[in-house]
Amino acid sequence: MDESLEFFRLRGSEYGQLTGLNIAVHALWDAFMLMHCGVGCKHKTTSQLSTHDWARSVVDREGWTEVGDAELITGASDRIGPYLRSWYDRVEPSLIVVISVTFLDLTGEDLPFTVKENAETVPCPVIRVSAPGTHGDMFLGYQNGLVAVLRMLDWKQATRHSKEVAILGYWFDRYEGDHAGNLQQLQLLLKMLGLQLGAVAFSGTSFTKLQRIPQAEHLLVFPLLVPKIKRLQRVIKREMTVVPLPMGLRPIAVWLKTVAKATQTYSAHLEQLIQRKEEVVRKKLTSVSLYTKGKRVAICADLPHAVGLCAMLSDLGVEVVLVALRGQSLGNASDFQEALLQNEVPVSEDMLVLLDPSLHCLGEELGALIDLEDVDGIIASSTELNMVEQLPVPSLIPFGLEFGFPCKHYHTIRPAAYMGYTGILVLADRIVNAPSLRFVAR
Repeated sequence: MDESLEFFRLRGSEYGQLTGLNIAVHALWDAFMLMHCGVGCKHKTTSQLSTHDWARSVVDREGWTEVGDAELITGASDRIGPYLRSWYDRVEPSLIVVISVTFLDLTGEDLPFTVKENAETVPCPVIRVSAPGTHGDMFLGYQNGLVAVLRMLDWKQATRHSKEVAILGYWFDRYEGDHAGNLQQLQLLLKMLGLQLGAVAFSGTSFTKLQRIPQAEHLLVFPLLVPKIKRLQRVIKREMTVVPLPMGLRPIAVWLKTVAKATQTYSAHLEQLIQRKEEVVRKKLTSVSLYTKGKRVAICADLPHAVGLCAMLSDLGVEVVLVALRGQSLGNASDFQEALLQNEVPVSEDMLVLLDPSLHCLGEELGALIDLEDVDGIIASSTELNMVEQLPVPSLIPFGLEFGFPCKHYHTIRPAAYMGYTGILVLADRIVNAPSLRFVAR
């Protein structure tokens, strides 16, 4: 592989901040996104999300100012006000998020002032979030949207709900059963500690309900938001507890113990409860262990979810031979290895870790593994799986399992968590029933 060209090649997660911010606004039930952009820019942001989420349409909660060549020459910022007011009259959102694309940011117009001035003409709050296309990935765009919304909450009010836990930094990209299942599992894990799940940012709930977050007694921060935690701390000025994603037996135990100590609910009984829960899961996995044990798998995921997948696959007796970390804003290969150690996740010493590889690079590495019959399955988004299906290596057809954003073929209307104890069983079920990849004849 010519490494000098790697920077210029297309990646599996070639989604910028605009896409991430769009996902964040989509995760707020009563929010609206106004894009100050050209006539064709909107499609690149929403097309993947439209096929990824079958439960709720993305297009009815966003609009655009339809900037053309003439407006670009004479000045386009005066279009923001009329579109802001007309869209509010149509959908009456609780929050409007305004963004602008890079070429309009470069015109020199004072867009922040224009948004602030016109925000006074509509009844709901209006915020502008920057999403430059020159750098960053979709995770950074999601982070910035999340922080902007959290800054709007009233953090000066006293906590009112004892034993209630709010979660900050949950990745919510569709209103389907995977996330519904995850939220149920988070609720059950907290119940083990005698705690209640409060509002989750983001979780498909309304901006109105998120106002409840500052009233929660405890705040948990998921890995997605850790890169922004110092910035957030200046706004919240409250104690926050960083926790891993509860994916896999070991990370779940770390999660429970970390939360228990932070909330002063830890006891010797918790250790016994965790042990019983793990025994139940292992017993249920016995029936599929002959199929899963010893298999070798490659995964493509963002850093936090890659850690969780490694943990769950370890519980199933599956060896991870390759990890492709999507994006760069959530950490590098060293951060990934450190997270594995912190969550007590055992991995193979010869596991190959790639940081945000191009599809070309990933294809070469996977192609070599497939050609040597050294990999039995691939867990990745539909983008990477589509690339794998084009590889000229029909000697072995591994199973392909969609995970992450976007998913074209995997959809669920019932709760099907990938977190908590149930999440391990769901993954086992998916692997056992996963279809083989269909390679293109060469």
